Formats: sequence, C-alpha cells, structure tokens
Amino acid sequence: MKRKLSTAAMFAGLGAMALAHGDAAPQAVDTTGLPELPEEMASENPWREAEPDVLFKAVEIGAKGFNSNCARCHGLEAISGGLAPDLRFLEANDWGDEWYLDRVLNGYEQNGAVKMPPFADILSQEAIWAIRTYVETRPDDQEMVDRQDELKAMHGKLVEVKDDAEAAASLADELEQAGASFEPLSGAPRSVTALDEAAQMLKRDTPNPDAAIEALQSVLRN
Repeated sequence: MKRKLSTAAMFAGLGAMALAHGDAAPQAVDTTGLPELPEEMASENPWREAEPDVLFKAVEIGAKGFNSNCARCHGLEAISGGLAPDLRFLEANDWGDEWYLDRVLNGYEQNGAVKMPPFADILSQEAIWAIRTYVETRPDDQEMVDRQDELKAMHGKLVEVKDDAEAAASLADELEQAGASFEPLSGAPRSVTALDEAAQMLKRDTPNPDAAIEALQSVLRN
C-alpha cells in the first residue's frame, strides 16, 4: 500500500527537523549532456516532461548532484532518515517547485545557524533542476520491495541471454515499460528506476548487458 503523508505539514516543520550542513562545502555539478537553459531562472521544472533521453540524463546528473550536495542531510537516494524532510514527497507541481527553488537559491537559517547554505552562486540552473528531477522521480522504495518477484524474474531473463547482445537488447522495451509502472512519491508524471537505467544500457549502439544486469542487481533484495 502506498504511504500517505501530509506534504504541507511535513515541510512546514523543516526548521525543526533540518540538520546543520556542517563543514560539507557545496560543490558545482557537471551538466554536460543536458540542453542549455535560458539565463533567466525557470519557475517550474523544465525537465519534468522532457523527452526520455533528456529526462534520463537529468536524473543521472541530478543523482550525482544530490549525492555530493544534499545526501548528507536528506539521505542517500533521497530517502530521509527522519531528521530532515524526505524530499521524495515534495509535490511535483508549482508549489513544490517554488518551495524547492527558494531553499536552493537562498538557503535556510534557524536562530542564526545555517541549516542549508545557498546554492545560487554554486549550481547552474541546469544542475538545480536536474537535482529536482532526480528527487521527484524517485520511486516508492516499499513498492520496490513488494515487487521483488517481478524484478528478480526480469533480472533472470537478462542473465539468461547476456551473452547474446541482440537477444538482450530485445528486452529493453519490456524493462522500460516495467520501470514506468512504478509510481513516484511526488506525483510526477513518471518515476525513473534501475529498470530504466538497464533499458538504456541495452539501447546503446553497442548494448551492454553486463551493465544492465548490474543496474537491476542494485534493487534486488536477498
């Protein structure tokens, strides 16, 4: 069953829950591969309904940006440990974009202590929205657990044909369709999962079944 949470209530309590950023210095993010955005900051996520190739690239870059700048407080893979808001629940709409943009550009202080530094002079617009895209396309980790049999079956299919690149590549569409069936917690148009990553590995000019298998392995539980 999908978990329900009052988004407004959760994020209203940010000041009380957020961790201090400490000595972790904000880092710039390489956005090579993403289309260049206009100089003026967008008011809503420009990658949200982008073509799949752009969306997947935004998620890939956003994951790196999140892990280097945000995970210390908001949790690896954007799964909060409970002390800072779980950003996967931040709604993928105008309100969520406005809240996110304000925090990223201006940072946040409480009682004179910096809880989150401003990133306006650190991150490009492309990087800011790539991180947002990564977070809002995260699937429900409980759904990943509940659908382990399905994930293991697809992993098994791929292992069986890994030495036949053409046969492995033929599984790409099936993997992509399965990936799109996972619902994001943010209400975004779609999630992006390890299934999508595996599909992309198989759709390359030179398919890489081993990398696809590794991507699927990352979401399997013993």
